[in-house]
Amino acid sequence: MTDHNVTQDDLNNLIEDVTYLQDEAEAMQYVIDSVPYDKSPPEGRSIAEMLLIIDHAQISYYRPLIEEAVDSNDPVNLDNVTHFRDSFEYNEDEDLDIQKVLRKLAKHRAGLANTIDNIPLIDWETVVYRNNQEVTLFNFVREMIRFERTTLNDIADQIMVLKKDQQHKREIQNRREQRENQHHPQNS
Repeated sequence: MTDHNVTQDDLNNLIEDVTYLQDEAEAMQYVIDSVPYDKSPPEGRSIAEMLLIIDHAQISYYRPLIEEAVDSNDPVNLDNVTHFRDSFEYNEDEDLDIQKVLRKLAKHRAGLANTIDNIPLIDWETVVYRNNQEVTLFNFVREMIRFERTTLNDIADQIMVLKKDQQHKREIQNRREQRENQHHPQNS
């Protein structure tokens, strides 16, 4: 199995990390409308698409597998389950209510955090299999958190770039207006 026993401190830190996404989704509700969240950068996903894939991953992949690993008498083999990246579908032509997406993400995360909080300490050492390798349930959830943190960092980077682009466009527009006002003074 593993040479590391999961402690209560490990579990408390894990639960704190899991609830981080809920806090982020709630905080994002206040800033998301100020950027073009449905605009995909070259070679990348839009902010909306990244949020949807996080939600898809937690409700269709991680949570069911966590529950199955704890509840099943048989070991879970991740190779027998379609990975969330392979089952995710995004329709960019569909009207998207980003506020609803963020509320659902926070709600789904609260449910997942509750599920995780109710798993007994000993069950965190339960093993799931991937490519004939043992992965503890604890490390499986840590993988989820790493995926989400990386995706949230990508979202933050994209928001920063979009905000800088908006600021740059405002500055250009202000300079243009100043030049026009200098060349065409208004008659009083």
